[in-house]
Amino acid sequence: MSNDLAVKNLAAKYAEHFDFDFGDSGVELMLLENAPNGLKKMIRDLCGSTSSESLVKIYEALNAIAECDDIYQCEIDEKVCELTLFCKIARRIEQIAVG
Repeated sequence: MSNDLAVKNLAAKYAEHFDFDFGDSGVELMLLENAPNGLKKMIRDLCGSTSSESLVKIYEALNAIAECDDIYQCEIDEKVCELTLFCKIARRIEQIAVG
């Protein structure tokens, strides 16, 4: 369980590096400039870019991991982040947190 706690804490910490921009064209999710290099690398490695769509997927996964009781039983909105990407994100977060 301590590994789960470390993973949840890292996911919550990473999620804090996102912010919402309420501009004229609607709400856009942004990655803060001071985001850890590990988070930036994970986004590029798993999504290929830091596009708005990629950031939404990562943010959804991080929040799901941070808020769940069991990281292997998370409920994820597959319309936002497909299950295969979620599993890759969860695995990467676990590797960083306990590695």
